[in-house]
Amino acid sequence: MSAIPAALANQRPAEMAVRNSLRRRQSAVFYGLCIAIALVSVLVLVILLLAIAYQGYSRLSVSLLTHPHSELEPAQSGMGPAIIGSLVVCLICACTALPLGIGTAVFLEEFQPQAKVLRWLHGFIQLNIANLAGVPSIVYGLLGLTVFVSMFNAFGKIQVNGAQGWELWGVKRYYQLLTLVPGQTVLVPVADAKQSKIVLVEPTMGIDATGRSVQIEVWNSGMAPRPTDPTKLKRTVKRGAVGGVIAQKSWYYARLPFGKSFVAAGLTLALVILPVIIIVSQEALRAVSPSQREAALGLGATRWQATRNVCLPAAMPGILTGAILAMGRAIGEAAPVLVVLGAGVAKNGGPCNLMDTVVTMPVLIFNWAGRPQAVYQELAAAGIIVMLIVLLTLNSVAIFLRQKMQPR
Repeated sequence: MSAIPAALANQRPAEMAVRNSLRRRQSAVFYGLCIAIALVSVLVLVILLLAIAYQGYSRLSVSLLTHPHSELEPAQSGMGPAIIGSLVVCLICACTALPLGIGTAVFLEEFQPQAKVLRWLHGFIQLNIANLAGVPSIVYGLLGLTVFVSMFNAFGKIQVNGAQGWELWGVKRYYQLLTLVPGQTVLVPVADAKQSKIVLVEPTMGIDATGRSVQIEVWNSGMAPRPTDPTKLKRTVKRGAVGGVIAQKSWYYARLPFGKSFVAAGLTLALVILPVIIIVSQEALRAVSPSQREAALGLGATRWQATRNVCLPAAMPGILTGAILAMGRAIGEAAPVLVVLGAGVAKNGGPCNLMDTVVTMPVLIFNWAGRPQAVYQELAAAGIIVMLIVLLTLNSVAIFLRQKMQPR
């Protein structure tokens, strides 16, 4: 009877050795598979980058960064206005999303309610924020079109050369009339916003081409000779001259609704990255050691003092890293901007006022890539290279800030 257990005891080490060998082989196969998949992904990325670099390197020049898009001379096209447009849109996005996102994360993570109903509401908000992070950006574009561009038409529709919804500040309207000097005009202030034109039959006060307030004279060709004084000619119009309305807008011009403006585009992109910033900020706050909070509270600090002086400084590297990466996503978004601003790329410079339209880099690259001419395909590849450099720069800044602010 003692020989049987001895035989079993001798078989167990052999079986264990076989099983260990099988597990090691499976582990090696899985490890090799992971390495192969990673190498394939890197290879595809390298091939893509090489193809883009080969197609677009010939168009990389200073003119690409300074010139606007040109329909007549495609070879002279550039993305200068698009770079400016992307920067101002992302500025509005950052100024809106970062304070709101970080503040929401602090409230949800550090000031959790105790009442049952409020805890349920807290969990409901948390669940929806997590769901919103996975919503396609085109949906946010449609939301921005409804909320920011038209504001449900609650403030009226935007009209060409007319009152733009509810105009808040920064605009003056004039009637423009031709003088006796060819190409020279004078302006008469609009007294009635509902009157779209004026017929001048008597002298009135207005503004000349230099911006000075002058007396606008009226010349009746059938009753008086034509004036000969050059100064007087510049402020004299024919009797019965008709003037249409023009608007002079300052850089701080604002209205409701925002219309197809870069402010509406920036606010829409803020909606896109807001859930990401909230989630990243919450994770950074969770990573703070609970002992630090307890120590601050034990020393008599209030909840807000502990959050402001202990938790936020400790979580700031993670928050900044996530915020910069989210901004990198925003600067590369095309779908929401296409919905809000449209696909037009005919822009020779940056925005002139807060309600002006802009062109962004992704929209311009999308426009170039859809054209059949080879020169535009090369420009699209060069534009992709510029965007990659911008994104790599943002990622490098995120890594630098994370290492710089990391507690030692």
